[in-house]
Amino acid sequence: MNFTVLGLWHEMGIVARAVVVVLILMSMYSLGIAVERLRTYRRGKQRSLGYVRALAPLFADSAKLESARGIEDRFPGSPVARVVGSGVGEFAKGLQLRAAGKTNYDIVDAAVRAMERSKDRELAGLRRGLPVLATVSSSAPFVGLFGTVGGIITAFQKLADPAKGGGGIGTVSAGIAEALVTTAVGLGVAIVAVWFYNYFTARVDDLIVDMDETASELVDGIIKDDRVGASTGGARAAT
Repeated sequence: MNFTVLGLWHEMGIVARAVVVVLILMSMYSLGIAVERLRTYRRGKQRSLGYVRALAPLFADSAKLESARGIEDRFPGSPVARVVGSGVGEFAKGLQLRAAGKTNYDIVDAAVRAMERSKDRELAGLRRGLPVLATVSSSAPFVGLFGTVGGIITAFQKLADPAKGGGGIGTVSAGIAEALVTTAVGLGVAIVAVWFYNYFTARVDDLIVDMDETASELVDGIIKDDRVGASTGGARAAT
């Protein structure tokens, strides 16, 4: 028997071949998600840092916070910019309404709630594709094991058939080798998927910290702004 990859493929039964094809498709899909997520997280981190640097001078003077409105448009793809930008926009809108005497609601609480809603949307976007990686990492070994079971069944069928060399050690070893190929492929796919999943989870947590810290700084600046008034007591920080 030829124990090369091509030789093993020709010796495989229909079930084992189908399992290998499924595992290859799972691997390609996981790699596609991984490449897309790598680009998204890298772009999001870089542009978020740029947005934070642009806000730093405005955070130093609470009276200038209102001028931060619209800066997030210069940093597309930044989750921090979208979250904090929604809070800045709500803050500027509240000041305009208060100056016109049209409302007296708690501006800090409104800004915090706006950032919380935006953060929920951003987290949903950042975690897109991660459940697929988790599913692949947990199910690929079992898919490979299913192929192994099918390969062992095929090996025993050949072993029992005199026309196919039944009873020879070569028949048994060939069938076992064929069966173990699917398990090896399944484990390889699962290992790569779980590596990417854990790495991307850490990147998402890192971006969450950036969003929370920047949002908290914005809330602190709003509270210190004399135009907000004394109705902001008890406002909660964005989480």
